[in-house]
Amino acid sequence: MSDDQVTITLSRDQALVLSHWLDTVMGTRSFDSIVDEDPAVWSALHRISGTLGKEPFIFARDYGQGLDEARGRLCSELGEEFVASRTASKDNDQAPTKIWLSD
Repeated sequence: MSDDQVTITLSRDQALVLSHWLDTVMGTRSFDSIVDEDPAVWSALHRISGTLGKEPFIFARDYGQGLDEARGRLCSELGEEFVASRTASKDNDQAPTKIWLSD
């Protein structure tokens, strides 16, 4: 490997979930607007997405089931507390903002 290359190793579960997620979010207005703040990031995202998109598991007949099982295993590895805290954080971010006005 040359000095100008970096290798990242993912488990099959991580690759499957990341591939699906990237396919889902890339091209959405909210995701693209965040990445557009630093357009150079697109280079890495396209490389990762393109590499993952060539993996055979993407074309498996049981893709949906495999994706669900991979998510379950990865969430188990992260632990219930972490997953619950991220879900709670997401729920709080989507809660309507209340503005209190005083007389």
